[in-house]
Amino acid sequence: MKLDEGKIKDYHEKGFLIFENMLNKDEIISLKDRILQFENHKDQSNVICEDDEIRSVFAPHKIFEEYDRLYRHKELINISSKLIDEDIYLYQYKINLKKPFVGKWWEWHQDFPYWKLDDGIENPDMVSVMIYLDDVDVCQGPLMIIPGTHKIGIEAFEKKDLDGDNLINSLNSNLKYTIDKQMIKEYADKNGIKTLSYGAGTAIFFHPNLFHASTGNLSPYTRDTVIITYNSLKNIPTVEAKRPEYICSRDFESLN
Repeated sequence: MKLDEGKIKDYHEKGFLIFENMLNKDEIISLKDRILQFENHKDQSNVICEDDEIRSVFAPHKIFEEYDRLYRHKELINISSKLIDEDIYLYQYKINLKKPFVGKWWEWHQDFPYWKLDDGIENPDMVSVMIYLDDVDVCQGPLMIIPGTHKIGIEAFEKKDLDGDNLINSLNSNLKYTIDKQMIKEYADKNGIKTLSYGAGTAIFFHPNLFHASTGNLSPYTRDTVIITYNSLKNIPTVEAKRPEYICSRDFESLN
């Protein structure tokens, strides 16, 4: 995959960058084949369920070799390092599943508030890569983003009546740090909303402060994605992390 100065500039201007066919068909099949096997791990704390359906699996590389190989993918590391302009390590790794008809939504949010406020990360010198393991159309709940919103920093949160500062409210369909609805409308009016419908194997690199969300899956098809977050080695947590190792990695091994 070619990453030239024009694409790097585009990323910093819009907050996201897309590469189709990052993974080939065989790589996708090997990853998909493992999805059903996570049903046997539902009792583990890193497997997050909602209404008895698996919503997310954190640290899948600790369970299956195929996922261990994926986050070390040479192109993912090369592109991520250049976008951050630093050497990187694996900060967070998860699979998000949306089963046919019942897969739930993700509210409008930014990722960095969780990492700063809960994990003690000082700067957004990070990048996330969402990889589609299915062909994703609009009815399956693809990623939606508002371009350019990464430039404004952490925005005002929507006021919510939550039962304490529960870990689950950074993982379920009722997120604790969601963006104020008026701010969403203001930036959507200004910059528009992009719905990212792409084929299996597509990799979407996006900034941790980019406004993003996705609707539920109303289709009869799965919408399985992997999200890998890389952090700069100069940006490790400055305080003891509140959240478990499977959410906020303490392994600072360089991937470069």
